[in-house]
Amino acid sequence: MERYMVFARTEYDQPIEHRGEVEAGSGEEAARAALEAYGKDWLEMSLVPVSKAYWAEKEIQEGETEVQV
Repeated sequence: MERYMVFARTEYDQPIEHRGEVEAGSGEEAARAALEAYGKDWLEMSLVPVSKAYWAEKEIQEGETEVQV
């Protein structure tokens, strides 16, 4: 099973935003799961396997506070 981040928008003038995540055994299964979980009223929906995402992390400087998301 792979976790996929779901990004979508409903209008061209909207940014693509993170809507949530789904777990599935393949990209096709993830697409079906995302449509089931988040509906079919999307203009554009993209799925990104979490294992393929590159996370750029900032080094914390002295005196800065780290924010966890």
